[in-house]
Amino acid sequence: MNIFEEILRLINSNQFLKAKELAQNIADKVDRNNVLGVILFYEGKIDEALGRFKEALILNPVHPDLLFNYSKVLFEKEEYFECWRHLTRIPQKNWEVYDSLGNTQLKLNNPAMALHYYKKAYELSKVKELKEKYDSIKRQYSKNEKLAIFCLPGLDTFIKNIAQILSHIYQVKLVVTTDGNQILQAYNWADIVWLEWANEMTVQITNKLPKNRKRIVCRLHGYEALRNDFLQSINWNVIDMMIFVAHSVQKNAYENMPALREIPFQMVYNGIDLTEYDFKIRSKGTNLVFVGHFNYKKNPILSVQILKKLCDLNKEYKLFWAGQMQDERTFNYVNYITEKMGIKSNFQFDGFQNNVNNYLENKNIFLSTSIHEGYGVAILEAMAKGIKPVIHNFYVAEEFYPKEYIFNTVDEALSMVIDEEYDSERYRRFVEKKSSLEEQIGKIVEALQK
Repeated sequence: MNIFEEILRLINSNQFLKAKELAQNIADKVDRNNVLGVILFYEGKIDEALGRFKEALILNPVHPDLLFNYSKVLFEKEEYFECWRHLTRIPQKNWEVYDSLGNTQLKLNNPAMALHYYKKAYELSKVKELKEKYDSIKRQYSKNEKLAIFCLPGLDTFIKNIAQILSHIYQVKLVVTTDGNQILQAYNWADIVWLEWANEMTVQITNKLPKNRKRIVCRLHGYEALRNDFLQSINWNVIDMMIFVAHSVQKNAYENMPALREIPFQMVYNGIDLTEYDFKIRSKGTNLVFVGHFNYKKNPILSVQILKKLCDLNKEYKLFWAGQMQDERTFNYVNYITEKMGIKSNFQFDGFQNNVNNYLENKNIFLSTSIHEGYGVAILEAMAKGIKPVIHNFYVAEEFYPKEYIFNTVDEALSMVIDEEYDSERYRRFVEKKSSLEEQIGKIVEALQK
């Protein structure tokens, strides 16, 4: 019997003093404090247990057992948000982690997300009791309403995950097509109609299909607010609720279509699934990265100018770009100018990546040079992993991000990249507080219920 098994035996027999004495022999300070925290928890000394876990987390913020044990104490103290935060940081989550995540969301009055996690827990474990738990809670929170979500092909990136999670409390059909018969059938079936993007499809549906007492929601993302052809063609009289993804988007839409001011709205920022991004404490380095389609809006020419300045200081700097090629003229220019600058080998275009989490793993700085972003989801993904953001002041960037992460000039960007300040914990916490999938789902359900 090893020392951990013996300590567990002593805990189970309520011999806490002997267990603590034995735990003092554990050489590793993180493991020692973790075990002492567990002993204190079962002894009923919750605050003392919390202190031990906090001390250990300073030394190792991503220790899986430590994070799970700490979250149990936080849940006991009814600190459900903090409990959720630390559970999402556990790498390689098992069914117990997802079950605990579901418990936090149920306490935080977010049943759709709770059910999402309970289902994951059951799929991993196949434990019958978890299926029964899922079914019981689903019956309790089911809205018994039919929700049809309409989206044009190729534009469903931001809605697929949302549709799947909403399906736990609504009957959901995600209709990604241009087929008129499919659209008509789903529309007639629905109690609630969700129009994803205020674009061609929304023009057709609002003008050609009868409202018939349906509740109709339209989510406006960004570019549509600048398209007067869409704004003037949509029949806004049938829209019951607008969802905007940013205040700047709402402002543009109101300026170009004042009639929108009369429609109730909900502000719902984009969110990311923090369980999918492996957090760890990182440090400054020479690997810069950008994830996004290669086009003029992402402004790769500015990134090359910054890269040149950095390479003049240290030839080890490299910029990795992942995304779909959408602008060959600019790409040809970047290849040409980097060769003339003598930094061609320092710029690497990697194309579209299926697994952004893995792709970002060995990167140090997320350099965003965009002139326009709806929010900048890729920036959030990098911050969730603990990677430092250096963000060009794209249109209304300060609405989304703290000023200390934003630059206006090449020299400012250079200074931010080489600066010694690097705080992975702060970057992750920003996303946890502002831009989680949980926050987004909660706001969407609130909008649908209004």
